[in-house]
Amino acid sequence: MGDPFVTEIDAPGGPVRVRACDLGPRPQVVLFPSAGEYPIYDDFAHDQMAEDETRTARFTAAVRRYAAGRTVLDIGTGQEALWAVEAARAGARHVWAVEVIPRSAQLAREAVRRAGRADRITVLDGLSTGIALPEPVDVCVAEIIGTLGGSEGAGVALRDARRRLLRPGGVVVPHRSASTAVAIELGTPPAFVSLALPYVRQIFTAVGRPFDLRICVAGLQHDARVRRRAYLSDVADVEVLEFNGDLRPEGTDHAELRVTRPGRLSGLALGVRLEVAAGDEPIDSLTEPSNWMPVYAPLSDVGVPVRPGDRIEFGFTTRLSDDGIHPDYALDGSLHRDGGSPVPLRWRSAHHDQGFRDTPFYRALFPAA
Repeated sequence: MGDPFVTEIDAPGGPVRVRACDLGPRPQVVLFPSAGEYPIYDDFAHDQMAEDETRTARFTAAVRRYAAGRTVLDIGTGQEALWAVEAARAGARHVWAVEVIPRSAQLAREAVRRAGRADRITVLDGLSTGIALPEPVDVCVAEIIGTLGGSEGAGVALRDARRRLLRPGGVVVPHRSASTAVAIELGTPPAFVSLALPYVRQIFTAVGRPFDLRICVAGLQHDARVRRRAYLSDVADVEVLEFNGDLRPEGTDHAELRVTRPGRLSGLALGVRLEVAAGDEPIDSLTEPSNWMPVYAPLSDVGVPVRPGDRIEFGFTTRLSDDGIHPDYALDGSLHRDGGSPVPLRWRSAHHDQGFRDTPFYRALFPAA
């Protein structure tokens, strides 16, 4: 990573100072905002998703497996209507493709026309929770998995789709997701990579004010050596979403992490383990390159010394925000070390109802004048 510097971005209410950096010749870890929860998708974001070969291959295989001769609902179809077009090519009788961002919906219609599938695909504007269909569908495809499994509203959207829009016994793609947690030593001062700053500005604009937005860490997925230096513990599952089973978008999961190497605990890396179709090998954003970057949950600005055998016990709570779609997350727990008192650990990450510069991490990332 290059040397951090402080710059300004435009935001509602006036300019905001932000710590940023340029990519160095051998970048290791860089910070991005978690952007998929907000209506700010652009061509770069869609290209990143389309170029994710593992994700694309798994969803393509699942759509081809289930779509032939069936009716399909594609939630969050995006500007290329990828899975709607793939379902039509696979022989779906009809596809309803839903998109909430107006520009993306219009581009999706153009993509459908270019593909010659306008007779089989109907693009609908809006949230899937606000639409009605002329008949229940046989298959629901939804590539709306966030950097945390439910952060883009997949739990709510697919629970609603199963209740109202999918016939009994119908199939949901993806099959299952779990958010995952590992203790991490970040080892670098907080700074956004420069190319992320327009997305920070757009998120602030979408919400209407600056706030302590959710942060992702890039660079861990691509280099096993970097992960070995950064990851301090085993991995635990939280926020398990069974899209074809008992789907519960809200609740508290209790987990324990065991420290496996000495270091300084700065926080948790939170990823997603996604099973696209039943029986598939899961995609794991903590250990393999994908368009899902791990979320960083800062727990200590100075780093707490840990050693093998120490335990991190915590509750991970998911509650819907006041928009009824996107979750707010909270972590409450403690670090247990032999011969010492428990060290309390706490993290909050709301979709939009969050303070600004509320912790040392965010005060360093957004320094006051």
